Amino acid sequence: MNALETVGLGKRYRQRWARERWARERWAREKWALRDAGVAVPAGARAALVGPNGAGKSTLLNLVSGLLRPTSGRVEVFGRPLERAAVAFVAQDKPLYRRWSVDDMLRFGAATNARWDRAAARSLLDGHDIGPRERVDRLSGGQRTLLALALAVGKRADLVVLDEPLAELDPLARVQVMGVVRELEATVLLSSHILADLAGVCDHLILLGGGRVRLCGGFAELLGDRPATGLEDLVLHHLRNLPEEAR
Repeated sequence: MNALETVGLGKRYRQRWARERWARERWAREKWALRDAGVAVPAGARAALVGPNGAGKSTLLNLVSGLLRPTSGRVEVFGRPLERAAVAFVAQDKPLYRRWSVDDMLRFGAATNARWDRAAARSLLDGHDIGPRERVDRLSGGQRTLLALALAVGKRADLVVLDEPLAELDPLARVQVMGVVRELEATVLLSSHILADLAGVCDHLILLGGGRVRLCGGFAELLGDRPATGLEDLVLHHLRNLPEEAR
C-alpha cells in the first residue's frame, strides 16, 4: 500500500501588479507553482524530495500536509482522503516558541493532538540529552530540529513530512538528525539540497523541475536502467537535461 499518493495535484497562484508605478489599474495573472503532480510513496519508505529552487518542493509539501488547498487533483494518505491529523509537518523554520521550555512544548503538543504520545517524544529527547527545563532559545540548531522531530513523533502520525530539516546545521547535527529520521516508525517525505545526507537514509526519490514531477520511484528501480552510479549522479544527470523552461 502507498502511504502517500497524489493524482493530478496542482496549485495555481494569482499574481497582481500595476501597469505603471502610480497607475490604479491592476490585473491578475495566474501562475502554476505545481501542476499535474502524480507521486506515490510506499508505506515505510524514506522519500527524498529534491529539485532546483522554485521547482515546487515547498508547495508540494504544504499540499500533502494540508496547509494549502489544491487548485486541482487530490491527496490520499494510506488510501484515504487527506486528514491533517494523519500527517506531522516540520517546517524549515521550525516554528517553536523560543521562550518556552522543552517541557512547555511537549505540553503544547499534548493539548493540540488527540493521539499524543509523550513517552515517545520524551524518549527521543532523552536520547540526545535534551532536558525538560531547557529553554528553546538556548538550544543549538540541531537540538531545536530534534525537538521539532520529537513533536512530530509524539503526534503519532502515519506520515512525517520534513521541509529542509538539515538547513543551517553543522555536520555532526546533520548526522544526529538523519539518524533519528532513519529510525522513525513512520513513512517519511523530506526535502533537502544535501544529496549526500539523503543518499544514506532515503530509499525513494521524487525529483521536481519547473513545477512538474520529473522522476518518482525507488532508488534501485531508478538506477537500474539509467546512466548513473548513485543518487547525486542520478539527480545531476536529470537536472542537466531538464527543458530550459523547467530550470
